[in-house]
Amino acid sequence: MVKAGKETIKYINKQNILSSFGDEHVRCKADLIDATQLSAATVSSLIHELVEEGLIVETCFGESSGGRKPMLYSLNGAFAYVLSLRVTPKGILVGAVNLCAEIVYRRLLPMPVHDAQTLTEGIQEAIRCFQNDDPALAGKITAVAFSVPGIIDYTRRSLAYSAALYVENIDLQALADACFGRATEVYVFKDTDALLLGEYFAGIRSAKGMAYVLCDNGVGLSLLTRGKLFRVDNCGMELGHTVVDLHGERCKCSASGCVGTLLGEQPALRRYARLCEQRQGVSMPDVSRLNYDDLVDQYLAGEEPALQVISEQLDVLSVTLVNVINLFNPEMLVLGGPLARLPSIESDFAERLKARALKPFAGSLSVIASRQGTDASIKGMAHYVLDKKFFKSVKV
Repeated sequence: MVKAGKETIKYINKQNILSSFGDEHVRCKADLIDATQLSAATVSSLIHELVEEGLIVETCFGESSGGRKPMLYSLNGAFAYVLSLRVTPKGILVGAVNLCAEIVYRRLLPMPVHDAQTLTEGIQEAIRCFQNDDPALAGKITAVAFSVPGIIDYTRRSLAYSAALYVENIDLQALADACFGRATEVYVFKDTDALLLGEYFAGIRSAKGMAYVLCDNGVGLSLLTRGKLFRVDNCGMELGHTVVDLHGERCKCSASGCVGTLLGEQPALRRYARLCEQRQGVSMPDVSRLNYDDLVDQYLAGEEPALQVISEQLDVLSVTLVNVINLFNPEMLVLGGPLARLPSIESDFAERLKARALKPFAGSLSVIASRQGTDASIKGMAHYVLDKKFFKSVKV
């Protein structure tokens, strides 16, 4: 067995001090001693080095418990920034997140993304806007993270295939390098991976097994197993492209009867339009101006066609989620998208799932609605990158 050298041990101790800040961005020396179980002399020495390196800063004096007032330390948010881009068929959300996991820049660019050209041009425009809006911040970006729907090649940092965006083999590493004019550190996440991370880092880190299902423009699935994000090259877990009806409608992936042909925004809007056409003496709404959130609003308001459409959507969703539960036995199931706004999701709907799932899997299952909104992906990706680079707790 090879013993760790002094420099390795110092590195490990520094990582553990940084990791002990966690969500509490302000700590005194006593807090760090308790968290790391290192000696007071070692902690004092390492705090001094971390301050000199710029990773932490002296904030102010804290309250005295009888002796001298303790110095309080905090993470230096300006030490590192991650640029996160969430790509959807409707546009690109771009945000910059600092070392304290605070969003310091945010901009939404509504634009249709439906092929390689619109995807490339959209990402270029998003990064160009960021660079123009805050040139100083753009020069401090440590890493770039992309959230995209589809199948990811994590090793090559590319989007291998996306039925939602109608693209394949998009080299996101090369695209980021070209936009910044230099080699960049790039991370690529499936859309639901980024959203799951946003929920996880926002306060439910205790869950060791989690499934996140997004029901919006499509239907996506991501998993957290034993506290780690499940990521395998070219393995998409494309829940929306699971065939459930051999004689169903043709999907944009070219198969017929996929979950995504029954569940999500487009099938819900098509169904709503048909129901409205059948109603006599009622003016036909302009369905082209509606979205999934609008249908949920109308459902909550008691509007008749919306009541039927959303009820049917929940029926399909329940079958889909029970399959997820029976396949992966998650400790926690998180639902994202407009349907997560329904008050029944964590009550009656959750009980319906537990009643249909296999008994051994239903007992300890927790079903919750997403609480973080669209910014979850921006912060989730940045948290993952920052944890990997700066906050990885290490043992000798």
